[in-house]
Amino acid sequence: MKTQHLLLVTLLNFSFFYVPSLAPSAMARENLPTSEITRDLERTLDLWRNGRYGELYERVAESGSHTKEYFVAHLAAAPRTPTCCWDKLQEVTVTSRDERRAKLHGKFGFDTGSGVEFMTRGVTLKKEDGIWKMKMSDLLALSGKGKKSRGGKKGGNHAGG
Repeated sequence: MKTQHLLLVTLLNFSFFYVPSLAPSAMARENLPTSEITRDLERTLDLWRNGRYGELYERVAESGSHTKEYFVAHLAAAPRTPTCCWDKLQEVTVTSRDERRAKLHGKFGFDTGSGVEFMTRGVTLKKEDGIWKMKMSDLLALSGKGKKSRGGKKGGNHAGG
């Protein structure tokens, strides 16, 4: 009987102190407003697809890095735009750094003028003014107008001359 009591106390201590510390990120993921994050990102993609760049500028985080005019001109000339409907965003997973920052990984669909192109990647979102906003650098990269990724073409030195 004494052995069973000791075993029970040990198991209870283990479950209260050790198990929660094993998976804090899993516990945090359960509390993520995944549908809210996805909905806000889809609204952002819809503004982009519909050419509403002024409104879109207000829905990106860190927009101070470029002027509104720069942003509008670059998106208007972008080689691709988000597709409509279910092709727009698929296979979504969301992870969180805290209640104001999240990373969304998904399969984005784009109209390239000659068909639909899919791109699987992650984007960073920040919650500002009650809206989950994508970083401007991520949006410009998705458009094909941002900085080249580190895994891009080799020999991409574009020195003037």
